[in-house]
Amino acid sequence: MSESDDFTYEELVEKCDPDTKLAVAAWTVSKIVEHGRNPGSFRHLIYGLMGFGPEAYVPMYYAGAMNITNEFDLNSRDNLKEVIRDEKIENTKLKKFAGLCDEPNCFESASCGFPTDSGYRWTCFEHSKSLGLF
Repeated sequence: MSESDDFTYEELVEKCDPDTKLAVAAWTVSKIVEHGRNPGSFRHLIYGLMGFGPEAYVPMYYAGAMNITNEFDLNSRDNLKEVIRDEKIENTKLKKFAGLCDEPNCFESASCGFPTDSGYRWTCFEHSKSLGLF
């Protein structure tokens, strides 16, 4: 099945009852997340995880699945955090990207964001307490 002038995926979905739409959306998201936790190719997602055959390649490609598969890895941020912590890398931009506390010599996960006169800060809970936020 591919999108054509006769119908769009949007029109097909609109014909589904709410429970079916929700079930299909939740199933699709669960497969994408599973793929992100155990990355593989575009084909792995559509054939291996979703169980489709070759007929799914073109519609899934045009729907944008290729854009979220080959480079999608939910473990990459955790891997980056581990390297920053192990090597004690003090790089504010890198720590912010990894979601780590922006206080020097702290490598805990940031859990509190707040505006300051010098810009937005992200700190761990302990440092947010020491800054008088809690």
